[in-house]
Amino acid sequence: MSKFKVVEVRPSGGKNIAEVFWEDGHVSRFHTIWLRCNCRCSVCCRTIVGQALVERSKLSCQLLVSEATIHDEGAKINFKLAPETNHVTVMTSDWLRSACYCDACISEMLDEREMKFHLPSESQLPVAEFEQLDTDKGMFELIGTVFDRGFVVVENVPREDGSVVKTGKRMAPLIGGVCGEKFDVVDVQSTEHAAYTSSGLPFHADQCIYEAPEGILLLHALRFDDVVEGGNSLLVDMFHVIDILRKQSPDDFRVLSRVPIAYATIDYNRRDPAHVIHRKPIILLDYDDKVVGYSWNPGTEQTLRVHEDDVEPFYRAYVKLQKLIDDPKNQFKFRLRSGDMLVLHNRRMAHSRDAYKTNGGHRRLQGTYVNIEDLRSKYVVLGRKLNRPVVAPKIGNCSSI
Repeated sequence: MSKFKVVEVRPSGGKNIAEVFWEDGHVSRFHTIWLRCNCRCSVCCRTIVGQALVERSKLSCQLLVSEATIHDEGAKINFKLAPETNHVTVMTSDWLRSACYCDACISEMLDEREMKFHLPSESQLPVAEFEQLDTDKGMFELIGTVFDRGFVVVENVPREDGSVVKTGKRMAPLIGGVCGEKFDVVDVQSTEHAAYTSSGLPFHADQCIYEAPEGILLLHALRFDDVVEGGNSLLVDMFHVIDILRKQSPDDFRVLSRVPIAYATIDYNRRDPAHVIHRKPIILLDYDDKVVGYSWNPGTEQTLRVHEDDVEPFYRAYVKLQKLIDDPKNQFKFRLRSGDMLVLHNRRMAHSRDAYKTNGGHRRLQGTYVNIEDLRSKYVVLGRKLNRPVVAPKIGNCSSI
């Protein structure tokens, strides 16, 4: 039984467009070359991943609607497209409606995937119990919270070395990179990296040095003694503050979406020498002018080298965004306890920490990274399995869908 039914089809625009009129009053317009490339007949429609059955290089871009017939009470449409004489382009109504690319349908597709913002002053800290990960329902809800809120604190995780890796692997495949499979965040009075000291850290996203930074950061508090002063976690929803900047200072928003800055880890003296560098704007936009990613890490930023006319506009815009990030009303602030694990959406939330004093105690966090695309896939698959279908949310991976 078809959800959508076609009541009429009319050639338009010199017959290179087919106007499709639907029973619910909606009107779609499809170009003939688009119809031909997306034909759903048994010869053209792929049945397994990897197939490409329509040889597009052999198609004419001057196809015209010569005939359009409606079948099965509006559930199917057949198109004859001249000058082709040996092929009928077949469309099912439900598939065709789901692929409609009118402005209204494109907006609906993008809007249902958009991030929703939660003000720190109006939100409780999102928490979950470790045992929740033992069930499909619990895992589904935990992942949903990460995508909705940008983070979740999992309580009562076993305080064992490597628990963060075991937990991460239960969620999705891990990502290594310059930090390896796991890493300890502890004060070793490092002279090479501020994370391995007791000093405060600026707000940042991890691994902006890569074209595609790690998506999900897990930080497990193996030990966080009560006597330790400071060391609180601070988070900012970068998509939210960027949205504020766009509304308050659209010109500055445009500057940061256009002018690039480089991020790098260049260290030949470490155990595994590294030379990783990437140059990109702070704000990443897509074809629809949607914000689909960000980069922010003052600790790995390199010297700005751009065209002369862009230098002062860049720094003016940078300062405005920095002030929004530093505004306490945009910050989530909390203290992890021993056994807590922060699951952080690194492509959405910038994180920081207070400086701390151990006072004879210990603060040791252990971290790993999880692939965000695989985690989103798991979320959608679990939703179908549990009969709680969800739309794949936007995740800050340079795509709106």
